[in-house]
Amino acid sequence: MKSLFLAGGFAGFTLCALAGLLAGRAPDLILRDAAIGCLAGALLVRWFWRVLQGGFQDTLKARRQAAEDAAAAAQQNNPPAKNGQLQKAAPPAGSATRTPPLASPKPATR
Repeated sequence: MKSLFLAGGFAGFTLCALAGLLAGRAPDLILRDAAIGCLAGALLVRWFWRVLQGGFQDTLKARRQAAEDAAAAAQQNNPPAKNGQLQKAAPPAGSATRTPPLASPKPATR
C-alpha cells in the first residue's frame, strides 16, 4: 500500500509539473500545483486500490459461497449407499457429455 501511495504521488507530481511547464507558468506556481497534484494523485490511487481490494474480497467470498452451495447440493442429492459410503454423483441435468476428439484421418496411400 505504501508503494502504491508513493507511486500515485509521484505520478500526480510529474503530471502537474509537466502540465505547468508546457503551459509556461512561473516556477513557484508549477511547484505549488505539482505538490497539490502529488497529494491528489496519492489519495486517488489509495482510494482506487481500496475499491479494487474490496472487489477482490467480494469475488472471493462469492466464489467460496458458490462452492459451499454446490458441495451442499451434491451432498443432498447423493444419499449414502447401503454400505454407508457415498454414491458417485450423477452429472447435472442438461449437461452434455464430453466425447473424445476424432482421430485424424490417415493419409491415402497409393
